[in-house]
Amino acid sequence: MRKSKSFFVLPILILMVVSIFLTGCGSNSVVAKYEGGEITEGEFKNFVKVLKTVDSRLQSYIDNGDKDTLELALNYMVMTRYVSNEVKENDAIKKAANDNLALYKKSLEEQMGGADKVKQYFTQQNVTDAEMNQFFLEQSELEYYFSNGITEDDKKKKYEAMKKDGALVVADVRHILIGTTDKSKDEAKKKAEQLVKQLRAGGDFAKLAKENSEDPGSKDNGGLYTSDQLPLSSTDPAFKQAALTLPINKISDPVESSFGYHIIRVEKRNELKYDDIANDLTIEVAKDRQNDFMLNKLKTITKKAEVPKSMIKEPAQQPAQ
Repeated sequence: MRKSKSFFVLPILILMVVSIFLTGCGSNSVVAKYEGGEITEGEFKNFVKVLKTVDSRLQSYIDNGDKDTLELALNYMVMTRYVSNEVKENDAIKKAANDNLALYKKSLEEQMGGADKVKQYFTQQNVTDAEMNQFFLEQSELEYYFSNGITEDDKKKKYEAMKKDGALVVADVRHILIGTTDKSKDEAKKKAEQLVKQLRAGGDFAKLAKENSEDPGSKDNGGLYTSDQLPLSSTDPAFKQAALTLPINKISDPVESSFGYHIIRVEKRNELKYDDIANDLTIEVAKDRQNDFMLNKLKTITKKAEVPKSMIKEPAQQPAQ
């Protein structure tokens, strides 16, 4: 199953790391300085407002004043402002921005039940059409900057590296999760072992998954995750290792992960060929370039980056044991 904690790692395809040049409400005090410009407190607040609208997974982190998330957001904003200054806007970038925004809105309409619901959502978040347009324009500038100049050799090297790491393997996996949130590890493992015996004796996996699994993402589907639903790279390491190595259609012993104990059956598995993912490899190389920028170049161009203290909330103190 997927890792439950989604931390501020933003894929370059979605590119939730763009700045907003429109001045937001708030102080004009400078919170960041970098080669070529600066960011005011009002602009940063406006940025995080749009950011949490586009990626709702970040809303609780930002609203709760999580210091790490806000610092990452400010660093991303510095990077994006710098990149935007470096990129010369052209028709291709504008078209990509418009296309990406249209796809994003279409996806939201499908999730929320129509364009009126999406409009209402943006109104509730106090985000305007102009801000969304600017957001996706800078998204496209960022994508262009990190994708520009990627060669076939770059992509082939990335393919081989991903192949070595097992990142190219896709699989249809059926599993039953026995969690440990409401029971001890020993109790969970014992129940998992009992289910393994039933399955190896000919029990119906889908039926037993519906009756016993504690994974809401797959329970109603008989425990099944298809390869397009569950990239193995997003799963717990123990689950991933089992999915990569378990013989096809064999019932696993209980596999312990951070979620509990899994009984796993791999129903189909294959390795993606270079031609299947050539376009995706461009994105992967661009992500590596973006990560390298954040880890190395950012500190050389940043003169100041301080999240306003008013935006940070200290975590509640745990009572003494």
